Amino acid sequence: MSNKSVKKKVRNVVFSVLSFVLALFLFMNMICVFTIAYAVNENAWIDLMNASNYYADKTEEIKNKLIVLGNAGGLKPEFFENVVDSIQVTNDTRAYMDAYFHGNDDVIDHTAFRQNFKSELERYIKENNAKADDTNVEYLVDTAENIYSGSLEIPLFKSLSDYFKSVGRIAPIIITVLSLLSLVIVLILLFGNKWKHRAFKYYYFACAGTFLSLFAVAVFITVAGGFQNIVLESRALYNMAVSFGTSAIIAFWAFTAFFLIVSFTLYFVYANKRKKVFATD
Repeated sequence: MSNKSVKKKVRNVVFSVLSFVLALFLFMNMICVFTIAYAVNENAWIDLMNASNYYADKTEEIKNKLIVLGNAGGLKPEFFENVVDSIQVTNDTRAYMDAYFHGNDDVIDHTAFRQNFKSELERYIKENNAKADDTNVEYLVDTAENIYSGSLEIPLFKSLSDYFKSVGRIAPIIITVLSLLSLVIVLILLFGNKWKHRAFKYYYFACAGTFLSLFAVAVFITVAGGFQNIVLESRALYNMAVSFGTSAIIAFWAFTAFFLIVSFTLYFVYANKRKKVFATD
């Protein structure tokens, strides 16, 4: 075997490995883009809440819990109609999320709810000439306050707080590094091949590999049904999780379709350039 043939085979192996690495970098980049666009994006969470009717469902959940509390304290269900509403839940939830995503104190501000509940309770006691000492009133207010703040907490934020915030800081850096490394590989493939159709062949391999990886993920989460099988006590959180799963499925199929189109385009460019090269020989 001549030295020229050996060098050609070695070069093909090296460039094939580089196209594989490029496919890996592109796939990882898409995962990071998805993470920033959906998982650690405050606006994306707010959009999910709006789309899944989160605030209205959460308001009803809180009212139902407070009604159970009120039954033990002799309060009629009608009392809680003026205690909490969806506007208050919306404002407090968004303030909680805004503080969380900006790295500040993520404790829910329940001051407005406490003041409103206490004033409504005192008015109710006065209008109904009910007997209640200050200790019982404070206990009822404290318990209602704990129910309200506990209901607004999002378990994912609480359990993955440090990881969640770290991903939000690291993901943009990873995207930048992967993009630069991908660009280096693209340039190596371009200038490392005398015949440019070969460079496009490796580009095609890389994008096809990325397409297959994204296709596998898209098929998996589609077959799994997103988060439809997740078990959550809160209907509001369940609906939001399902909405997130649906968005994730759509996003991954969009990424998959994009790389499928790019792969076909690069293949046709490669085939066209290869045809021109052989036509001149």
